[in-house]
Parts: sequence; C-alpha cells; structure tokens
Amino acid sequence: MFTTTPDTALHSAPADPGAFDFTRPPFDRLTAGEREGLSAALDLALHPKGGVVLGREEPVDALFVVLRGAVQERRGGEVAAVHGPGDRFGLQALYGGGRSRVFIAAEPTVCHLIPRPALEALARDNPEFGAAVLGNFAQRMTELAAERPAREMAALTMARIRQAYLHPPLFVDGGASLRDAADTMKRNRASSVLVRDPGPEGDGRIGILTGTDLRDLVVLDGRSVEEPVGPLARYGLLTLDRDDLLFNALVLMTKHAVRRVVVTENGAVVGLLGQSDLLAVLSNHSQVIGLQVEHATDPEDLRRASLSIVELIRTLHATGVKVAFIADLVTELNRRIFRKLFELLAPPELLANSCLIVMGSEGRGEQLLKTDQDNGLILRDGFDCPGLDAIVADFSRHLVAFGYPPCPGNIMVSNPEWTRPLAGYKDAIFHWIHRPDEAAQMNLAIFYDAAAVAGDPALLDEARGYLLGRLQDNQMFFTHFARPTLAFDTPSGLFATLFERRRAEPVDIKKAGIFPIVHGVRALALEKRMTETNTVARIWALAELGALDRKLAGELAEAFAILSTIRLKARVDSPHGEADGGLAIDNLVHPDRLGKLDHDQFKDCLALVKSFKDTIAYHFRLNH
Repeated sequence: MFTTTPDTALHSAPADPGAFDFTRPPFDRLTAGEREGLSAALDLALHPKGGVVLGREEPVDALFVVLRGAVQERRGGEVAAVHGPGDRFGLQALYGGGRSRVFIAAEPTVCHLIPRPALEALARDNPEFGAAVLGNFAQRMTELAAERPAREMAALTMARIRQAYLHPPLFVDGGASLRDAADTMKRNRASSVLVRDPGPEGDGRIGILTGTDLRDLVVLDGRSVEEPVGPLARYGLLTLDRDDLLFNALVLMTKHAVRRVVVTENGAVVGLLGQSDLLAVLSNHSQVIGLQVEHATDPEDLRRASLSIVELIRTLHATGVKVAFIADLVTELNRRIFRKLFELLAPPELLANSCLIVMGSEGRGEQLLKTDQDNGLILRDGFDCPGLDAIVADFSRHLVAFGYPPCPGNIMVSNPEWTRPLAGYKDAIFHWIHRPDEAAQMNLAIFYDAAAVAGDPALLDEARGYLLGRLQDNQMFFTHFARPTLAFDTPSGLFATLFERRRAEPVDIKKAGIFPIVHGVRALALEKRMTETNTVARIWALAELGALDRKLAGELAEAFAILSTIRLKARVDSPHGEADGGLAIDNLVHPDRLGKLDHDQFKDCLALVKSFKDTIAYHFRLNH
C-alpha cells in the first residue's frame, strides 16, 4: 500500500480544484505528453460520507487517487489506515489481491480513477514511474500469467454435482425377484437398481443392487433367480445433495471403495452419480484436454477431446472465471485440435508447403463456443499435392463431427476458393480491395482476422503483408469497408419502454452490440495497417496511436467483455443449450430475464455501442 510521505504536504495544489495534481511524486516524473494522456484517461468518483469506495467483492479496474476528503482502509472491522488527498489505493485489489480490505469514505470524498490500461501504458513507457507505482511490473505480469492454471484448477475444484451427468434412478420393490431386477437393468441399460423395501420396522428404507451383486449372488453363491431382492440389497446408502461439491463425491467414493453414490435434492432421490461420470467432469482441466490432443492417434481421439471443451466452458463459467480467460483457453485448445487434425491427415510435404489458417472470431481469439467453421489453406506457389481435395474434405468433415458446423458461406478448406496458392490469395486480395462488393468486403474482413494454426506461418505473413501494402488512403474504400458497422440496429430506449410494459423483445446481442464493436474497431485498425487481430488488442493499440480516445478505449474494452459474458451466460443457461454435444448457436438475449446487474450493464453497453457507431459514422463519413 502506498501512502503520502510527510514532505508531500509541502507541494502546492493545482490551480484547478478538479485537476489532477502532477506535483506529487511519483506523478511528477511524467513527461508533459504523458500527463496530457493521463488527464484525458482519468475519471472522477464522488462518495458520500460513510459510502463504500471499494468493497471486498467489487470489480476493480482502476487505481484510486484521493483528490478531496479522506478514505478509511478497514481490515476485519478495524481502521488500518487513512488515505487523504494525494494518496493512492486499490493497487493490490487491481492485481488480484488484498480483497480482505474495504475502503470507506470518512467524509464526503472525491477520487481520481486511473484506468488500469492507462496505468500499465505509463508504467511501460516510463520505467521510473512504473517502478515507483507498481514495483516490479514485469515480474507481476509474469506472476499473473502463472496464476491462470491455478485459477482454472480452483474453479474446477468448486464444480458441483449438478454439473455432472446423473443416471436416472431405477426402482424395484423389495418383493421383486433377482430375475426381475436383472430384466430391469437390461431394458434400461443400467448397471444397478434401487430397492424399495419396507424393512423390519416398516421404515421404507432404500437399498441398492448392482450388476456385480447379481453376478456374485447367482453365479458364485448359487442363489435362485426367483429369490426376492429385498433381503439381498445393500442398505445404508452413501448419499450426497445435488449441490454438494464433486470433490466431496470423489472423496466419499475413494474412502468407501464404491463406484457410485446416490444423489438427492430436497430429500428425494434424483439420480446416481457414477465414478466415470464424476471423473469425466473433473478431467475437463485444460491441461488434461491438451494432453489428450497431444497423444491423439486418430480423429476419434480428437473428437472426444473436443467434446470435453464444452463442459470445461460450463464449469469455468459457473464458477466465475472471467470471459477473457475462457476465450484465451478455448482459443488455445481449439487451435491445438485443428493443428493435430491437420497433422494426422496431411502428408509431411503438405505440412511443409502450406499454412492452415483460422479466421473470424477464431482468428481473433474470441471464440467461446463452437460456431461455424472459418478456415483456409495457403499453399506455397508451385507446390502440388496429390489427393489434396480428399484431405481438405476429410478435415472439414471431421470438424463437423467435432461439433463445428459447416460455414453457411462455405469459407472452409474444402472450398477451392479457400485452398489455393499464395499467388491465388494475392489475386483474391487485389479483387477484394479494388472491386469491393458485399462478398468481397466480408472476405477481406475475415481474412484480416486470420491466424496461422499449422504449417508454415510465413505464408500468412506474406499474404497479410500484401494486403496491408495494397491499401491506399482511399476514403471511398474505407467508407465501404466500415459501413457494415451500422448494418444492424442497436435498440435505444429499449429498457425504459419495454420494462415499463413488463415485456421485452429478445435482442440479438451479436448484431446489436458485439459486431458493431468488432467491425468498427476492425475498420479503424485496417485504416492504420495494424497487424493485431484480437479486438481488445486492437482497441488499446489504437489508443496508443492516438486514433482512439483512451477513455473511449477503456469503455469499449469493458463493454466488449460484458456483452461477451452476457452472451455466454444466455447460451449456457438456455433450456435449448445442447446441440450435437455442444452449446446451441443462439445470440438472443431476453432483457426481461436478466438480473438487475446484467440488465443495467446491458443497457449501458448498448448505449455505448450506439455512441460508438455514431463515432464510426462520423469518422468514415458514412452518413454522406
């Protein structure tokens, strides 16, 4: 925690009572340009006396600097420190620690908020300032990266039984015969039945009889198949509630050397949790899936690994892991699967003379769930591969089996338009730029997002370099390219009108919110010939160039994360969320089903998107 040193009180205050005081260390180490940039990025927050400035569970995205008033730092109900004008706090919370503390306004207080991206940019550009404010900044970033697997494992250890598959309970009466029990198991393809038996005291106890029990009783003990199951079942069942932790079930099974436990909800039996089903959920750790991919010997191995990703997403989302982390994880696992599949199907000479690329959201690293295939293959000029058509057809066919639907626009390696030599791609790029019809604009946009997955990435680098090199400062071209940003309506007044009537029409969150950000930022990035592909990376790169206001950049990055989270939550929570082993492709969000926080954030994000669309329209002269 950083506090004001005694000599800081000797520095004179800024003339403007609302201005940031750059005379105080370490801000006095900033250059004039850096001060101007920081001033533009700052926010102000007003807090009444007794108000919570920063709570234990509140999301943090800025460093606090007190302008006027006083803030008490409390730990365990006691005042540990008091922060006055010029003091800064919230650094530990900003970087994932210190959440046992709460900060309360001791009097009416005004704080400057330094957004995290702006703080990190200053620390990177001005090492002296960075060392004073953040300490070993690079080391902290390394530590944060190392925390990812730990956070993921922590999330999985919090997985609940309800996230696993439960076998429906099959009951037989205690008077049923062993033959009846065996027949019930066979007809239902089950390995056990639950036995209802009144018991000697008429207490209505429930027991279990497994296939192994039947084998031992009939084959080894010579029991008649006509004997009743009641006296032969095992009672005193191991039970857990549906909301118990999966790890509790694992411990219980291990301790008692059993392969299943009975699961209850509100006291009633709702199913049986088998050991294999429990392990299937717990094994959905990204490192385990990565190992499955690494050791795959055929496409079927990859299919099983691919299907595990969906449950990994569900588990991470259910336990509060941020959507950006999930997207990073899914991107890496998807690309490993695509790479391994291509390596299994392609002969070595094809691998050496081609580059497999993914485009669209997969190329941008923003793929959360399995959507349409967007991929292509760049061949080295002059290289010919016998049987190439069959190889790329198999690649697309296997991805469909993995849960990746065919692209409606046929942007797949199985389409010769997207499997061609480098010279053919350059010809296509020339056409996309100089004869920009609607299809050409779409193709250019998704190719600009491309990322290399397998083979020689230098082929993609050359194709992208050709694209950026052919661009000219042609206002008409960029106007055409940016126009799809306005293609879909972003509702305004949605919540004020519809909620008052206690109804709300579903909103396509991709069209109304996510796509305008993605494509608007993409148009600005292309105009600046940027090589970044990820939307958030493009946002901050544009801010660094001064092509995007830093405050707007922070708001766009935050809105993109919020909208992506709401979109994922809507899919995961949808009653129709299952489709071919994955999550249904449905971008509709029902505002009337959102919680208050999501509702308020959704409203604010749509308002920001509408404003951003106005900015894009003005910048690219889309209204002329």
